[in-house]
Amino acid sequence: MNLVFLSSGETVSIGDITTAAEGQAILDDLDGAILRIEDDLACDCQDPNPEWRERAEMALKKKRRQRPALQQRIGDLRRSERQAAVHPPAGLGPNRRDIRRKAFINAAEQLLTPEVFTEVRARAAELEPVAFAEADRGAA
Repeated sequence: MNLVFLSSGETVSIGDITTAAEGQAILDDLDGAILRIEDDLACDCQDPNPEWRERAEMALKKKRRQRPALQQRIGDLRRSERQAAVHPPAGLGPNRRDIRRKAFINAAEQLLTPEVFTEVRARAAELEPVAFAEADRGAA
């Protein structure tokens, strides 16, 4: 069950899905198709031909079997997207040390009173004026 048949008539290989959002859109399409088939089967106003019913039931089984593999792929993509957001690849964005520094500063700002945080920042600016001069120029 590596291929998913979309309502537009296209087919998508589960392995070719590259983002969780893309996978979620395909899952939504698949869920819609499942609901439509279930509604058609529940309503006996369709073609009385028994072949139609067999084909609809077979399509419903196939779509239901595709769903877990698609959900697994979406979960894998979400995990990798979260991992990439927390730990960007080397050479892209800030390095790990900068990420830790920013996390430390954010935690300190949340835990300390505004007055104490301002004092700590002022003391840091006294110790490393060059680092804060660049930040102050960028903020101006």
